[in-house]
Amino acid sequence: MVLVSNSSKIAVAGLRSTRLSVRSETSGPGARADVGRARSFLALRARMLSSPSLAGALQFMQVTTRPWEPHELTAWLHEHVVAPGWMKAPRAVREPGADVVALCGIEDRRREVAALAERARRRVALALLDFVAPNPEGGFLRAALYSARVRWSVAVDRAGWLPAPRESDFLSDVVLSLFAAEILSGAELYRSHMTVCAACGRVAFAQEARPRGAGCPRCDGEIKGQAL
Repeated sequence: MVLVSNSSKIAVAGLRSTRLSVRSETSGPGARADVGRARSFLALRARMLSSPSLAGALQFMQVTTRPWEPHELTAWLHEHVVAPGWMKAPRAVREPGADVVALCGIEDRRREVAALAERARRRVALALLDFVAPNPEGGFLRAALYSARVRWSVAVDRAGWLPAPRESDFLSDVVLSLFAAEILSGAELYRSHMTVCAACGRVAFAQEARPRGAGCPRCDGEIKGQAL
């Protein structure tokens, strides 16, 4: 049985009824391109619904659109990073430009946790905006590989990338390792269908090709490749 997180449900909301509207192969290159995008989108949807690392990354980007409470940070770390065995429980959480927050006594650091999570979210959004840009630098995927924040795993029935963050990593790098582990196995698939809101950083997925100026439903800021 596949468990689907609320974040994955949000990202693919309205997509359950997606069907392949297959036209005849003789209908022309435009129709064949549409069919190709529909097929690749269904393949992406199947990957999303079965990826625990992507579920954790999407939840972070979804929930941190508002100030994060200390208990939410500790719960997210445990459920999506520590419990799956990808990282040992850290003693503190770090982010460039923010105060270091020790997990011991974190409930008394509400303001610091909110500021740290906001900085982490912004850094993750900038990395993802570059990924979906027309001429991406691909920085966060290379960084995940070179810093060994992802690892290649070979199991009995399958092989693939897994997150491998360290306790001393910045929170944003932990989140990016969750994205990288999934995206490395299908970068072009994700680049074709993933959109990132330039204003709020929300991550969404669409079957149809979207113009760079397409608006985010919530803040009219979903622009591929535009900096925050």
